[in-house]
This record gives sequence, C-alpha cells and structure tokens, in this order.
Amino acid sequence: MSHLRKYLGGRAFTLYSHGTCVVWIGHGELGVAEANERLRAVTLQDPDFRVQRHEDGNYLVTFKGGIGGVMSGELLQANLAELRQEAVTQGMLPGERLVTHHADKESELDMIAGLYVRARLYLDVNDLEVVASVA
Repeated sequence: MSHLRKYLGGRAFTLYSHGTCVVWIGHGELGVAEANERLRAVTLQDPDFRVQRHEDGNYLVTFKGGIGGVMSGELLQANLAELRQEAVTQGMLPGERLVTHHADKESELDMIAGLYVRARLYLDVNDLEVVASVA
C-alpha cells in the first residue's frame, strides 16, 4: 500500500483484495458502490493499459478512469516464466491477440506486468472485495 501511495503522489484510493486500486478523482471520499462501478467500467472499454517503471524496480500499471495496480519488479524477475504464462492465459480477453512493436526485454517485461495486473483486475471485478480506503 505504501508503494501505491508513493506512486500516486499521495492521492486517495480504494484498494481491492487482488491489488487493483481506484483513485479518487475530485474532492471527498469515493463510496464503495461508486468505486465498484468505476472498476467494472474498465472491463467494458477497449483493453488498454500504460506501464510506468519506477526506480525501485516496480511497475505501476494504469487503465482509463483512474484504475491501476502495482507489479512487484522483484516478483516479476523471480517468477518470470510462470508470470509470463499466467499473464497471457489470464490477462487476455477471448479473441484478443497480442500485438507488439518491440521485441526487447524491457518491452516484454512491461507487457507481462501489464497483462498480469490486468488479470488481477478481472479477479477484483469478480470479487469486489474492498480491503482498504486510503485517504
């Protein structure tokens, strides 16, 4: 949670059990029902994510609408083959094809981190279990 707080510049967020967060936009607390709705809305859009590498080796993966999650760089490196497989099998939508323009190692790591966090997002959409609201 401290990594998210740092990466999000101290902005408030709602955290789900599989690590997905919903950033509070504007002032005031975001209710659970509204956070759940914003979380579900991501799955209704075209698949899209952005990966930001941080100097501590972790990856912040963000989606449209203030949704995101963190992939531990340590976890990624220690379990690369397994996470590559999990990201592709659980992070892809039916009929979705992976198209990459870069074949370098860093781009592959970004893709794996993004698909892994997206797979966790799908788990959070199914469970909708909020574990913390951080103001």
